[in-house]
Amino acid sequence: MVEETMPITGGCLCGAVRYESSEPPIRTFICHCRSCQKSTGSAFMVAVGFPRTTLRFTKGEPKLYRSSPIKDKGFCANCGSLLFDQYIVQRAWSNSDIVFVQIGTLDHPETVSITAHYGVESQLPFVHFDDGLPRGRSDEDPEMAAAFAAAEAEVGEE
Repeated sequence: MVEETMPITGGCLCGAVRYESSEPPIRTFICHCRSCQKSTGSAFMVAVGFPRTTLRFTKGEPKLYRSSPIKDKGFCANCGSLLFDQYIVQRAWSNSDIVFVQIGTLDHPETVSITAHYGVESQLPFVHFDDGLPRGRSDEDPEMAAAFAAAEAEVGEE
């Protein structure tokens, strides 16, 4: 990743919601899964993960949408900009202590380098990346399956 001065800042299109992180991202990736395609209206989503404890909203508050049994999406209720995803169940590589901010909402997205692709089973055939980065399938991810199973078990207990 490219160095950026702290804090890292960003916000929605209209400026009603602003955020900052006191630490650099700890995970970056491009997700090609259908959920990310639908929520962004694009062929893929690019996200940077920040520890939840380092990310704070400095203006406005995002609205939350439960996009699946394991994840909420945060967006601006005014302009509709998707701001972040956050898991609500534990996963080893992306536990609920990480908030995945949409890279396009950063004030300086050019300072971040991507380290992996995920959900490649849904990658659209006209999208090509020749970057040599690791590629993972969500449909073959045992941690993703376990997260969904844990969420279903919690619903069953209610």
